[in-house]
Amino acid sequence: MMPTTDDEPQIGERARLAELIQIMGRHGLNGLASRLGLLPGRSEQPVDVGTPERVVALLRDLGPVAVKLGQVLATREDLLGPEWVRALSTLQDRVTPLPFEALESTILTALGSPIADVFASFDREPIAAASIAQVHGATLLDGTEVVVKVRRPGIAERVDADLKLLRRVARLAARHSPEIRRLKPDDLLRFFAESLSQEMDLSAEAAACESIGAFLQPLGVRTPAFYWDQVGRRMNVQERLNGMPVRAILDGAGEGGADVASRYADAVLRMIIFNGRFHADPHPGNVFVLADGSLAFIDFGAVGVLSPARRNEVVTLVLAIASEDTRSVTDVLLQWSGETDVDRQALTRDLDALIGQFRGAVLRQIELADIFGRVFALLRTYRLALPPDLALLLRTLLIAEGFVRRLDPGFDIAARAAPIARELLRERIGPAGLKRGGRRLATSLGRLAAASPELVAFAERVARSGALPIELQGGAVSSTPASPRRADPNVLSAGLLVAGAILQRDHDVVGAMLMASAVLPAGWAWFSSRQRR
Repeated sequence: MMPTTDDEPQIGERARLAELIQIMGRHGLNGLASRLGLLPGRSEQPVDVGTPERVVALLRDLGPVAVKLGQVLATREDLLGPEWVRALSTLQDRVTPLPFEALESTILTALGSPIADVFASFDREPIAAASIAQVHGATLLDGTEVVVKVRRPGIAERVDADLKLLRRVARLAARHSPEIRRLKPDDLLRFFAESLSQEMDLSAEAAACESIGAFLQPLGVRTPAFYWDQVGRRMNVQERLNGMPVRAILDGAGEGGADVASRYADAVLRMIIFNGRFHADPHPGNVFVLADGSLAFIDFGAVGVLSPARRNEVVTLVLAIASEDTRSVTDVLLQWSGETDVDRQALTRDLDALIGQFRGAVLRQIELADIFGRVFALLRTYRLALPPDLALLLRTLLIAEGFVRRLDPGFDIAARAAPIARELLRERIGPAGLKRGGRRLATSLGRLAAASPELVAFAERVARSGALPIELQGGAVSSTPASPRRADPNVLSAGLLVAGAILQRDHDVVGAMLMASAVLPAGWAWFSSRQRR
């Protein structure tokens, strides 16, 4: 028998592929199968991808991995139109609970001892059931109420097999369809696989909850504590936080919506802006108000991560939008999409028109969902796509905005973000931030000067003159001498300060140098004015 190549499905995958084609045919989606390249020699098959509702029914039939992929696609308005997003958003990760007997062996293996040796009681009926795990209530021997999350038996093998099949189908479909290639299925599936891997590892959820919880604690926001002796990949045991679900406030059974909206928005924004790791599914079912009035977040199966570099790119984009610098907005979007074959001038004009629609508007009259919806439509027009981590960030912000506006219709999450952004700037350029950067600067400046003395000399000349000398090669311009145009020292100082603050998180030395040098132009201007008196 000839060995199979990497592009050929193995026997088990072939059976699953045949099942996939059969299910697609049952839903009347042979046209979609043809478009994806799953039906060789069927090019005469009408290419009808079907209605969004029909595809959603197909995903439900295909099982938990397909459902979760559909949920991810529901967040990608930069890739899919509103009608597809609405249909995919109806997919719910709810399944029929497994009987306790089906989980018992997993629990015993994870505990390494009989259940009675660890728990005084264990509820056999689950609190909740999803495709990856289900949750049971229990009581420890000391009377502490806990929640036990147990991974469904066999789910790891099923997820692994379906992910392999998805990658093969995606590669095949990308070869047959330029539209599929635009979706960048490899990047999308890589991010999807990483997210699923974290969700499958229940110890990773515990670690993420503990880490983000440590950040949230000073804000008065609680997260469950975990009992690490009973935490593993297939099971975790966590504190049961009893309180009023925020859904009760939304349903009119509770009070204090405006206060909860304010504290919730503050927690979500600070997780993103300061911490870089954030709860990526902060919907009302995952938020409680405890007896002491504090907020609590639960279920950290979905966690977003923004690198410092990515956060700086987001800051750059926000500053560019705020200053109506559409060329810089274009630069950032093209950098994120990785596309080069784009009409930059047309994109810049359309972005300028889009930003102009909100010029002078009152912030509380603008919804993030409206802004993002228009931006996503523009991205689809130019066949651009966002990196998956940013798509997850935007989804989290949209969840947060929808949440707080239901709690308090007058709440302005954009205005709430402004003081937090100013606080970030103060942190970076304040004495503590400058001291941190200064320590790194002191150890590196000598090394930098030795490596590039002409760079230091150049910086000194710019600081002394307040002018930036530019040398052009050849006869590109007239050689008529002209005096250098001097910059406004206050503007130059402000520019150095902001640039240093933005750069410091990723490039400590350069950022600290820029912020430290910010005082030079203004100082030199003051000194010069004194000399002229």
